Amino acid sequence: MNDSPASKIVGVGRALGSRVVSNRDFEATLDTTEEWISSRTGISERRFVGEDENCATLAIEASREALKHAGATGESVDLIVCATSTAPESMPSVACLVGEAIGAAGVGAFDLAAACTGFSYAASVADAMLCSERASRVLLIGADAMSTIVDQTDRSTAVLFGDGAGAVLLDRSDDPSGFVDHILGADGRMAPLGRAGHPGDEHKLYQNGREVFKFAVRILPEMVEKLLSRNHISLDDVQYIIPHQANARIIQAAARKMEVPDEKIVVNLDRFGNTSAASIPLSYPDIFDGLESGRYVITVGFGFGLTWAANLYRI
Repeated sequence: MNDSPASKIVGVGRALGSRVVSNRDFEATLDTTEEWISSRTGISERRFVGEDENCATLAIEASREALKHAGATGESVDLIVCATSTAPESMPSVACLVGEAIGAAGVGAFDLAAACTGFSYAASVADAMLCSERASRVLLIGADAMSTIVDQTDRSTAVLFGDGAGAVLLDRSDDPSGFVDHILGADGRMAPLGRAGHPGDEHKLYQNGREVFKFAVRILPEMVEKLLSRNHISLDDVQYIIPHQANARIIQAAARKMEVPDEKIVVNLDRFGNTSAASIPLSYPDIFDGLESGRYVITVGFGFGLTWAANLYRI
């Protein structure tokens, strides 16, 4: 456990695709019903990018919101890290486009791909850069436009995903609050359980839902327990757990296994669907103003790769 965290969240923001897509909208194109989707996923609606929108435009909007919330300017940022798997182009990076748009051109900027665990991976990188004094203010983004890689004729995946971006502004600080621990993991032997091509690619997203479910329900509690144990804290010290928003059944099963009360679990997939790397940072605007000093937030997720990651943040 790090006794002097050096990366504190000072601003949060989010952006969503402009097209609201309800469960009932899928009834016209798929062999499904509103009730079937809701009962099996916990999702009521999701947002898709509209005309002239993509992963990069969402990342830019969320970044501007985070800067505004912090009362900061783009010129004050000295590093931009964007977690995404759906950049509209292979080059330039989404982070580079964000830098130009917010007035931070010339600073270091790069994308990081770790599927749905991308934000947690990127948080560990941003934290390391701040703690090592390689940066003093980092714009950390999770952004994905999943509608661009999902087969909209596949009932098993089309109804699950949405498009969004979340951003947090991190400052190097001597304040006792900030990121204090991270867990990162990956196993390419499980790659066949989930794959996807690039936006516009004919190789659309595929996943083995049953096997991914079993993996997620095992790995999420394991990471939470590991963070608690090695940092000598208990669930009573944790105000919120923000899980990757993949499926309500996964979240509920993992919560039962951890014996975590519902009020500690942050959920947004009913409104946004599975937004991949964006799902965790999309949650921060809902809880940020109510965070209690001295307590903790745990963010935890899994993704194609298969990858898994978790972060411990002291409020």
